[in-house]
Amino acid sequence: MFARQWRNLSAWVVCAAALTLTAPRAEAQRALPSVNTPLGKAVVEYRDQAIQMVAAYNYSQRNHDSPWLLIEAGLTGRDAIINRGDIVLRTPQGLDIPLASQRRVGEDNTRIARLLQQSRVVRHDVPSYFNQRDRIESMRLFTLPFGSVVHDSFVIDRDRLAIGPLFFESPSGAWEDGTYALVVRLGEGTAELPIRLE
Repeated sequence: MFARQWRNLSAWVVCAAALTLTAPRAEAQRALPSVNTPLGKAVVEYRDQAIQMVAAYNYSQRNHDSPWLLIEAGLTGRDAIINRGDIVLRTPQGLDIPLASQRRVGEDNTRIARLLQQSRVVRHDVPSYFNQRDRIESMRLFTLPFGSVVHDSFVIDRDRLAIGPLFFESPSGAWEDGTYALVVRLGEGTAELPIRLE
């Protein structure tokens, strides 16, 4: 009888320890706002009173063994200027990776062009998720050689939809599987969208 009680107690201790060790990861998963709505396997929408944002990463969800990650994005909302530095990708470990610079994209433009070509088949019609499709403007955060002028910020408002690709470069040369967070910092708050790489 005592041996059986001892085994039950040991099992409870092991279960409690396992739950304690996994709690931080579960808490990190719960930390993303509940204002996110999945629109597909690799498409997510964030919507609150200040902003509506859609992120699509159909190609990069399963093809992330290279340094570059591609997320197609669309944003609209209250009057705001969003700077390049306001957009980061938070890793599952909590590290913020800044949006790539135009200089880095230009230096690795062959690989970026290949990424855009390979993802073309599964690219998403991001503007279709928004009501205001009559005034769509490019974010113009990136360009390939001989492309348009690049900006370090873009404007959103209730009548204007800003769309464009977002490129992030992995410090390690590839992206691990896991749930990342696309973070956009606004004057009034922060939008966070889960990006799940498989």
